Amino acid sequence: MQAEDRVIHFSVELVHAPSTSSKESLQRLYYELSQSRTAGYDSTDFTNMAAPRFYSRRGQKTQSIAVFLPDRLVLIEEWADMALSDFLEKIREIAPKVLAARGVPEFVAHTVTIRSTFALSHYEDARIFLIDHACGQENRITPHFKRPIAVGGLRFVLPETNEHPGSLNITIESFRHSRSEVFVEVKGIYGRERVTDESMEIVERNVRAVRTFISESVYHYLNQYDTPRPAPEF
Repeated sequence: MQAEDRVIHFSVELVHAPSTSSKESLQRLYYELSQSRTAGYDSTDFTNMAAPRFYSRRGQKTQSIAVFLPDRLVLIEEWADMALSDFLEKIREIAPKVLAARGVPEFVAHTVTIRSTFALSHYEDARIFLIDHACGQENRITPHFKRPIAVGGLRFVLPETNEHPGSLNITIESFRHSRSEVFVEVKGIYGRERVTDESMEIVERNVRAVRTFISESVYHYLNQYDTPRPAPEF
């Protein structure tokens, strides 16, 4: 398996006590962020004031989005074209300003979601790799479901422990946009530590922890199965 995965999505949800934002306060925030090299957005959408948003579009698919829900800030990089360090800088710049704009002192919980894909070395079809090879389900599914499988895979939930803060929800699937790639999503849920404008490094640490879990733990888990198949016997 190729050791370097391709990150396609970063997002964080930063949960705070319920608070409302006026259009004027968000417009001021938008202007303030527009002065930043990494945290600025190209457009706003205030049509639904229950979930106003800032956004930028680049190319056909890449989007940067900030959504302001009554009890949380959601920062999303979809089909991401930025490095992890740039995403972390965006969090550091935006999150403290949102606390001030909304008049709340802290984020009481947060989630981190990262999606990436791994290219297989010895299999051309990720469905065969995951379902038949890794899970040992060859010829065990189709006779019962009686239709083709578009996407298949695995799901794990790892609870928080004293040694490992935050629970992890892990999805490993065949990637519907590329036949030979495995799609991985890991969502970390953190509620043990509250985050103020002076302790944003807590969120940064947990974003890095999710990224490391994918690049190390998930990679080694999958790589043990991506081995050359024996030649057929005649």
